Amino acid sequence: MNTNPSTGLQTTNARLSGIERKKYDRNQVIFREHENGDSAYIIANGQVQIVKESDNGPAVLGILERGAMFGEMALIDDKPRMASAKAINGPVELLIVSKANFQKKMDKLDPFTRGLIKFMAEIVR
Repeated sequence: MNTNPSTGLQTTNARLSGIERKKYDRNQVIFREHENGDSAYIIANGQVQIVKESDNGPAVLGILERGAMFGEMALIDDKPRMASAKAINGPVELLIVSKANFQKKMDKLDPFTRGLIKFMAEIVR
């Protein structure tokens, strides 16, 4: 077990290198359905609502909270966003993972795991 706190901090900093933070105000749109995706997001604080347009109007697919990742599908399969995302219930702070950083993480995976993730993304779509 690692008992050196500075080593743990270095590991955390290495995982977060290249990841920026951004705040969104209540009801501010983070991205819209059908847009091209160039980032994935992790919620540091607040709540995000995921909404999909339907023939009957907007349908709320879910409300995500701290620690949740969203927007990654567009980076996995390089297709447009499946739904919209907006900040709700106050300001939201997000960690933004760029397409380049996401791809670096994917490239480090073994071929089986990478293939499985892409296959699962096709099923979700």
